[in-house]
Amino acid sequence: MENINLNINILEFIFGFIALLLILFSIELYFKIKKDKTIKKDILKKYGKELDIEDINYKMDSVSSYFKNINEKEFIDDITWNDLSMDDIYKKINNTQSTSGREVLYNILRIPLYEKEELIKRDNLIEYFMKNPDKRFEVQYILAKLGISNDLYTTNCLFNKSDNSKSRLLRYTILSYIPIISLTLIFFNRYFILLLIASATYNVFISQRNERYNYNVDGFTYMISLINATKKITNLNINEINDNLKDISRNLDNIKHIRKKSLGADSNAMMDDMKIFSEYMNLIFLKELKRYEKVKSTVIKNADDFKAIYDYVGTIDALIAIASFRDSLDYYSKPNLEISTSKYNNHINFVDIYHPLIKKTVSNSANFDKNVLITGSNASGKSTFIKTIAINAILAQTIYTTTSREYNSSYFNIYTSMALKDDIFSNESYYIVEIKSLKRIIDNSKKDIPCLCFVDEILRGTNTIERIASSCEVLSALYKSNTLCFAATHDIELTHILEDKFENYHFEETITNKDIKFDYKLHKGRSETRNAIRLLEFMGYDKNIVIKADEKAKNFLLSGKW
Repeated sequence: MENINLNINILEFIFGFIALLLILFSIELYFKIKKDKTIKKDILKKYGKELDIEDINYKMDSVSSYFKNINEKEFIDDITWNDLSMDDIYKKINNTQSTSGREVLYNILRIPLYEKEELIKRDNLIEYFMKNPDKRFEVQYILAKLGISNDLYTTNCLFNKSDNSKSRLLRYTILSYIPIISLTLIFFNRYFILLLIASATYNVFISQRNERYNYNVDGFTYMISLINATKKITNLNINEINDNLKDISRNLDNIKHIRKKSLGADSNAMMDDMKIFSEYMNLIFLKELKRYEKVKSTVIKNADDFKAIYDYVGTIDALIAIASFRDSLDYYSKPNLEISTSKYNNHINFVDIYHPLIKKTVSNSANFDKNVLITGSNASGKSTFIKTIAINAILAQTIYTTTSREYNSSYFNIYTSMALKDDIFSNESYYIVEIKSLKRIIDNSKKDIPCLCFVDEILRGTNTIERIASSCEVLSALYKSNTLCFAATHDIELTHILEDKFENYHFEETITNKDIKFDYKLHKGRSETRNAIRLLEFMGYDKNIVIKADEKAKNFLLSGKW
């Protein structure tokens, strides 16, 4: 009778365990369906809408790592990228759905192109997605199901040193079956529960230990998901994709055997509690480690195929994001880009250009084929204007889009020297940092591709006499090279010294008794106004300070003496 009761208790335990699994599976399925609906709503909600960069929170290092690993071309260097707040520009455009999309979009923005063919191919796909919302939604849904990870697993999987260790698949397979066999044997002898507990504990230990050794299981898992997503996209038979992107059918064929491997439940579709349960099941049954061993040799053998597929899917996702960016703008234009045959052909002109990050921005129109010196009072708009041109120059040669009504330009290498700081880690002063920054522009101005450079408050880190003398020679060197230079300065003296080499433009303001008003419009000629002392007054400084400062300034202008 005791044995019968024991068997009944064991059966109740087994059936209860099975019932619990069924309940958890049902809950997981419910949240998966709910997640799918949320994904679809989110796609429709965000497309063509202005993205708030303050609401976008993720690790930029996980994005830029891909660029650092694959870059082999001329690219926007870190100084220029940071001067122009290009991380924020990237976030403004980044309506991507997948990790590969994020990384490829970043890569696109960092590497300007110098020929029209590739830019036109990008534009063809961007236009297709803008004009075909149904197909675009189908692709976006596939990409959203693929999902996003803020970690570096995938990049590590693609670029880290290969794991050439002996396969442990047989060992892991045997260990994964022991908990299942133990659970069955409990029916015959209750002491097998000890084996169940011991084997489950040991498997969890192995899983966690191997995770510490950085086996990149998550990276491989994402790559398998990426292959399946790629197959779904190719099955849509979108001719524009086939015509404008590299054919990856051979790459898919090379790894078709791995595409069929089971992936299990999509962790992105689970609520947090279900993720925890699923993770423990994976640890106990060594699911991730077995999957890793199955795909490891394939990944090592077919690394180039994986990279091609990653770039293929990422490019599609990135171009849809650019289509969304275009649709979110009040207006934009496609650039007309030309190859300069000499420095005398370098040019850039535009109509109603504006800064993509500034709300209620003021637009400007201009035509430049010579170097430009820009003067103006504090806060009048000099820095914003040259940043606007620089950003649009990058956008023109990367995403074939400018925030203007019309844009014509030569192809350029683009450099800035603007938002510099002291480097306390290398014990370098602001002046040292600045002259190094300027030297890199001079060094790169001697190439066949013309240099488009932007300098804000040149050599501000030293005294007036040496600043003007050195600035004059640095700008003169840029004038002689294959460069179109935009330099903003408060030193009116430079506008006279360099009058035969640089065209003068300025920004101005209207000063009343109560405030200063700026129109943020570019004007021909040098600035004739000053507002620094008046700003002291508006900020509430003692009147005696303001009056004496004004008297000294007027006296110096008249006599050249303090």
